[in-house]
Amino acid sequence: MAERDIIFLVGKDEYGLDVQGITAIESMTDIVPVPNAPACILGLMHLRGEVIPVYSLRKRFDMEEVTDTAKNKLIVARYDGKSIAFKVDEVLEMHDFEESTLSDTPVIAKSARTTYIRAVANKQGKLVLLLEPSGMYEGDEEAQMEEVLKKMSEE
Repeated sequence: MAERDIIFLVGKDEYGLDVQGITAIESMTDIVPVPNAPACILGLMHLRGEVIPVYSLRKRFDMEEVTDTAKNKLIVARYDGKSIAFKVDEVLEMHDFEESTLSDTPVIAKSARTTYIRAVANKQGKLVLLLEPSGMYEGDEEAQMEEVLKKMSEE
């Protein structure tokens, strides 16, 4: 077994995140909007004593944001000592990918705007993009969000 991923929907497409970096899957909760935050940040949530930025994968993938539904979930991931919650349309399953079903991101799809794609997996004939949380932020979005969190902790 090469790796285990949580598979979820954003729009009609399936994506995955390695379970090793996931700390929680939560139902939608109150999200506090943050003025002047990066466009993909919906706001902040409070989870078990930690303030966590909530990131819209729909906005990141240039899709229209949808009204929250019962199927929307927040996948909380931790990387480089930081937590981030990803709003997804629906969590589908946990899936084990054999190494033979994983491929590097094709060169044609690699760019500064697609650093979030870690690999492409073949799941019974359907392609699933496996995501890298640390590649989600564009430009100085991560630094902007860290500044917002720092200011909030000082208040």
